[in-house]
Amino acid sequence: MPRTMLNVMSAIVTPLLRRTALVATAMALALTPFLVTPASAAGFTVYTNERGTTPPGLQQFGAVKSTVVYDFFKFTCDSAGCYSNGGALPSQATYQAKVQEYMGTGQFGGAAGSPVVLDFEDIVVTALSGQAATNAFNLWKNQLIPWTKSAAPGHPVGMYGYDWSTTNNSLTQQLHQNGLFDFFAPRMYWDGGETESSWSTQLDQAIANDHALAPGQPIYPYIAPSAIGGGYLPGDTWSFIFSQLKAKTEGAVVWEPSASDAGACNWVSQNSYEMGVITGTGSSGPLTATAAAPSGNCTVTRGATTSVPVVIKNTSSTTTAATTMQSFTGAPQGISGTWQYWDVPALAPGATWNTALNLTVPSTETWSTALFHLRTGLSDTRWAVIVQ
Repeated sequence: MPRTMLNVMSAIVTPLLRRTALVATAMALALTPFLVTPASAAGFTVYTNERGTTPPGLQQFGAVKSTVVYDFFKFTCDSAGCYSNGGALPSQATYQAKVQEYMGTGQFGGAAGSPVVLDFEDIVVTALSGQAATNAFNLWKNQLIPWTKSAAPGHPVGMYGYDWSTTNNSLTQQLHQNGLFDFFAPRMYWDGGETESSWSTQLDQAIANDHALAPGQPIYPYIAPSAIGGGYLPGDTWSFIFSQLKAKTEGAVVWEPSASDAGACNWVSQNSYEMGVITGTGSSGPLTATAAAPSGNCTVTRGATTSVPVVIKNTSSTTTAATTMQSFTGAPQGISGTWQYWDVPALAPGATWNTALNLTVPSTETWSTALFHLRTGLSDTRWAVIVQ
C-alpha cells in the first residue's frame, strides 16, 4: 500500500448473462444480489482485498477475493543483515502462521488459487542500495518467498512494489525467475492531484519494466476507489482506470475498498457496469428499469423495508410484448423484495410503465453494497446500491 497510508494505518493498528428470459409469466425466479461465477474478459480478472465488518462485497459483482500479507514483522535490511522489529527474524513456523492468518476468513479469506501479495515495502530491493539490497534479495529468495509458497500451496505469490523504478533491476529480475515470484503487483493508486496523463504514464512505465524483467508473468496493478489524500473517485475516473488496465494488463487488485456513504455512489455504480462487461452479465434486453431510492441517492437502509419507485421503459424501436416482473427470494445476505405491480403491459417505442420495489434488507446484512438485477420476462437491468 502507499507508504504514507501504511504509516497512518500502522500508527492506528500496527499493522470487487447476458440472460434474456423467455417466459413472460409471474414465475418466482431468483433475482439478486447473487454471486456470479468469477470470470474474466480476454484474460482480465479483478481481485479484491476486503476485510472488516461491512466490506463492499465486490465478489457479488464478479471479483475474486484474494490476500495481501502486511508487514507485521516490520522487516528491514542494512549492510550488516536483515531484521524483524530491529531484532531476530521470525522462525519459518511463526512467519507461515501469520501468512495463513491473513489468508483466513478472519482476515481476507482469499479464494482457492487466488494471488497472495507480500506488502513488505521497506525491503523491496528498488528502495535499497548496495549490500542492504543484496541482503534483502537473499531474504526474499531463501526465506520469505519459499516460506510463503509452502504456507499457501496452489496460490501464486507476488510482491507489492513500485515497478516503474529500475533500481536494482537485476535483483528484481532474479526474484521473478526459478519458481520464485509468479506475478507483478505494482502500486497504481490515484494520488491527490493525479491526472489521466500522469497516471497512465506511470502505468506504462511499470508495465514496460515488468515485461522486460519477466515477459510471461501477469501484471495485477493495485488500485483503490478512493484517491490517496482525497475522497471517493468519480465514476469516469474509475472507468478510465478499468479501460487502461483491461487494455494493458491481466487484471487488477482492488485494495481494501469501502462504500460508507453516498459519496461512493458514482464509483459503485460504475463498478457495477464495468464488472457486468467483464463477467458478461451486463444489462440486456429492450426494457430498461430505472430505480430511484427515496434517499435521493443510491443508499438504502439496513434493517428496514424501502419502497423504491421503478420506471420501465421500452428503449427499442418496436412495441414489446406484455410481460411480468420477476420476483426474488432467498438471495445471499437475506435480502428480499416484492413488486407493487407485476404485469408489464405492451409498450410502444419510448413508452414507460411505473411500479415500485418493496425492498427488505435485514439488519444482519453485512456487505455495504448490494447488486440487483431488475428483471422482466424480456430484460435484465443491473442496479447497485449502498447499504447503510
